[in-house]
Amino acid sequence: MNSDTADNKAIETLYRSCPTCEASCGLTLKIDRQKRQILSVKGDPEDHRSRGYVCAKSQAFRYVYEDCERVTQPLKKVIADNGEPSWQAVDWETALSEVGKRLADIRSRHGKDAIAMYYGNPNGHNFHTMIYTELFISLLDTERFFSAGSVDQQPKNLSSDLLYGNPWLFSVPDLSRSDFFVCMGANPVVSQGSLLGGPDAKGRIEALMQRGGHAVVIDPRKTETADCCSEHIFIRPGTDAFLLFAWINELFASDNIHLGHLAAFTDGIDKLREMSLPYTAEAVASTTGVPATRLRKLIGDFNSASAPVLYGRIGLCTQEFGTLASWLVDVVNILSGRMDVPGGAMFNKAATGQNEATGEVGELKHGRWKSRVRGLPEYMSMLAASCMAEELAYDGDDKVRALITVAGNPVLSVPNGKQIGSAAESLEFMVALDIYVNETTVKADYILPSTVHVEHSNYDFLFSSFSQENFARYSPVVFPAAAKSKHQYEIFLELLGRINGMSAEDLNAMMLDGMIAHIKATPGLGHLDAEDIKRKTANFENGERLLDILLRVGPYGNQFDDDRDGLNLQKVKDAKHGIDLGQLEPRLPGILRTEGQRLRLVHDLLLQDMPRLEAALERPPDEFLLIGRRNIRDMNSWLHNIKQYARGKNRCTLLIHPKDAQSLGITDGGQALLQSQKGKEQVEVSFDANIMPGVVSLPHGFGHHDPATKLSIASSDCAGVCANDIVDEGPLDVPSGTSVVNGVPVTITAAN
Repeated sequence: MNSDTADNKAIETLYRSCPTCEASCGLTLKIDRQKRQILSVKGDPEDHRSRGYVCAKSQAFRYVYEDCERVTQPLKKVIADNGEPSWQAVDWETALSEVGKRLADIRSRHGKDAIAMYYGNPNGHNFHTMIYTELFISLLDTERFFSAGSVDQQPKNLSSDLLYGNPWLFSVPDLSRSDFFVCMGANPVVSQGSLLGGPDAKGRIEALMQRGGHAVVIDPRKTETADCCSEHIFIRPGTDAFLLFAWINELFASDNIHLGHLAAFTDGIDKLREMSLPYTAEAVASTTGVPATRLRKLIGDFNSASAPVLYGRIGLCTQEFGTLASWLVDVVNILSGRMDVPGGAMFNKAATGQNEATGEVGELKHGRWKSRVRGLPEYMSMLAASCMAEELAYDGDDKVRALITVAGNPVLSVPNGKQIGSAAESLEFMVALDIYVNETTVKADYILPSTVHVEHSNYDFLFSSFSQENFARYSPVVFPAAAKSKHQYEIFLELLGRINGMSAEDLNAMMLDGMIAHIKATPGLGHLDAEDIKRKTANFENGERLLDILLRVGPYGNQFDDDRDGLNLQKVKDAKHGIDLGQLEPRLPGILRTEGQRLRLVHDLLLQDMPRLEAALERPPDEFLLIGRRNIRDMNSWLHNIKQYARGKNRCTLLIHPKDAQSLGITDGGQALLQSQKGKEQVEVSFDANIMPGVVSLPHGFGHHDPATKLSIASSDCAGVCANDIVDEGPLDVPSGTSVVNGVPVTITAAN
């Protein structure tokens, strides 16, 4: 921390990482601590990863902190004599006592599954929330657990689970050493690289090309990423698995299988060859829209490059064959000798150790129970978010009677969201852990707000496990939280304690003891003494104490040996600009959690999904297919109440190719009726020659029209249309239960 003097005011400088997206860019903050004001947020030129780069989202956590409509104390819904609801501020003890009592009573009378829970995406950006989430979920112990993951990355979790035995072990493209980058269904220039975290994605791609490399985007839209790449190839939405199987077919047919060091521990090659036989480049051309000659040229160029790598993301995940497509991306890299090698797809070595082998074979947590209405299988203890509405409305003996939402807005972000809202209103009780009265939380009986990033420390826990570099970075508190506010993990502990008849202190102690017991059961760490661990970490409290433990026993840690040079939390704190832990290195088979630490290319779950793929190959194409898209100022539905981001022209428009629009009599800037089997919406149209004919695009996270919310900027300046009101909750990526929000059949007509 530095101190400057300007206009007779003490101005301090702090360094932390941006918590808004996965890139985790380094930031330099100028603050006035006395006035609790952030004066500026700029890039940190001394951060070894971002080197001063930031995008528009770098200001978001400041703007959220300053938002006068952010909820800062518990709110209770009260109903007036005329039946009108309003919000009443209450103290924490009253709120926690009443919420805990209601939840405990419902659980006591009707069982654990009478309480449902929805867990939102923002939780992944908060270390303290993440580290206490497992305790919260395990003690709540409900089978009605839903999350944003099944409208996002869950196919990637499942494909990694099946291949490597670890659902969070994601291979990431090593762009700094690659010379041929193929990007499918992703737009890293806007997203900053989902599941390939790296600041300044555009700069990294341009650097690859300046080295003489080549970059290709395969996408139904010529995106911002495609604009800075060498080549773009249109593909019909939802058909990526067909193209990738044809790629694999071509590798076998041309005898271009090069497993390299993976050959010694890879199973399933012959079965994979057999599975790919029907999918020649010619056989899939009409389905994908990619001519066989163009696909073969791409494959040939890829094979001829020195360090090629294939990457796929959200467009591949949130489609009809999300698990197959996500799996096949890794399979192409494996068969081409581009997995676990420099410049290819590699695995991170997170300082907190979550990518390390545990000495045990990973358990596939799939299908252990099913949803009540459709019988959909759970995955990783979660049910498909697309069945949330029907599960909340289910009226059987073991129906849902209470709902907890944690930093999520499923009414906007999940298919059939309106029905989710209606079903939530019919429940006995609902509590929302959130900082806004939004389209979902407005249905709650209580809103319990947590502190925001400015008011608590952070560590890049999740995102450092799939970054393009190995790093560790701690973010200090900017302004101490007000005395009457609570951190998210504190709310977790208080509610769990009241539901289970325990104190928050006892639960915290349980968390500490549980982590120590887990560590002592890990091979190579059994010699550690529990009391020594507690003693050496006693300078830190709660989440930071747990973080200190993880860093000490992680792959760069000192293993609690004071004579050994290695990481601990204090060292990471002292490194204000972060710690460079080096480039990605080969890690297989050592980090596999499969039987015998072997790569299992083909799993029964994948084989069971093949008939569905085969049937779709013969299906005639729909006239129009709907896809989503990203904008640099959006983060799902989070940031729409920020005036600095909401201003400007409407960005929630329907992109359509001019020739398609003209054939339908629709004008640029005019209105169209977008209709699906599920619903219809009137939306403003934007012509875009960069979108594939037969495809239209509407962004995700909009639809701020509920007058009962407290989102004045979002409602007036950024309302938009909710894309998920068009999406049918019925179709799913069957293995993972992920919603199909890309490749949705729609019709379009000019609005009267």
